[in-house]
Amino acid sequence: MSEMEPSTQGVAAAASTAGATTAEAAVATPPRKSRVPMFFAGAFTGCLIVLVGVAFLGIVVAASRNGETGGDVFSTQKVAIIPIEGEIFEARDTIEALHRYADNSTVKAIVMRINSPGGAIAPSQEIYEAVRNTRSRSGKPIVASLDSVAASGGFYIAAGCDRIVANPGSITGSIGVILEWMNTKDLVAWAKMKPEIITSGALKAAGSPYVDLSDAERAYFQSIVTQLHSQFVRAVAAGRRGKITEAEVARLADGRVFTGEQALTLKLVDEIGNLDDAIGAAAKLAGIRGRPGTIYPRKRKPGLLDLLSDSSSDSETALGRIFSRRPRFLYRW
Repeated sequence: MSEMEPSTQGVAAAASTAGATTAEAAVATPPRKSRVPMFFAGAFTGCLIVLVGVAFLGIVVAASRNGETGGDVFSTQKVAIIPIEGEIFEARDTIEALHRYADNSTVKAIVMRINSPGGAIAPSQEIYEAVRNTRSRSGKPIVASLDSVAASGGFYIAAGCDRIVANPGSITGSIGVILEWMNTKDLVAWAKMKPEIITSGALKAAGSPYVDLSDAERAYFQSIVTQLHSQFVRAVAAGRRGKITEAEVARLADGRVFTGEQALTLKLVDEIGNLDDAIGAAAKLAGIRGRPGTIYPRKRKPGLLDLLSDSSSDSETALGRIFSRRPRFLYRW
């Protein structure tokens, strides 16, 4: 029995040592952490990035579909710039742009950038009225910026704005009406052609290019020109009420054009400056602090129907207008 006791004690000691080692290992090895929260955090971050990207793309696409262009997509303090370029023969696009910007909460003011010698009377009047109605309905200030030329119908539109900013060398004014057409009687006779005209009244064929103008027809047309001229004078005086009187406008309304500097002296414009100055003036009137964002209508590309039809403004130019069958009353320089 005495020989077996040391062996028993050794086994006990070994067991004790093994137990201590196991306990130490249990204390030294930390429990494994679950990776589930980290997975959900990563997934949430990824989804958030995707949503932000989709929202940004949606804003860009929406702006593109609305026909807008500009580098300040996220600005909430914008000045919209509506260009009027070339001869004025239709008002639809300009009026649609005015309505769109009047309803756009991020647009706080509008600048009409005019580079036009004028054109047809009714479209000039329609845009003028749309400018004034937009001002009163939306409360947003509208400033005219005169480019190289803003004469006759171009100036008619500018007169409807809150303020007019002209370059020193801008050509403006030309408050008046012109009626012109080509008399082709001799050309037709040379071609051995003989037009026949049947009318229901003495003045129905007035202005026909195939016959000379009678004294009665000339007086008839002159009365219309005089009335349209009076409408022009009244519109300028109404648009610039408090700045120039109707009598003062009438004295300048003999068809003359003026430089921007001359127009400032004559109270036809409010200040000398460029497009940036006009944007700054519009922003100031709207109470915008700092540099405003800008937005422009995207130019509408002519479709196949426009190219095939006679509704585009290009069809109103060159020989088509020179040999027009009827006289045209124009606010044009």
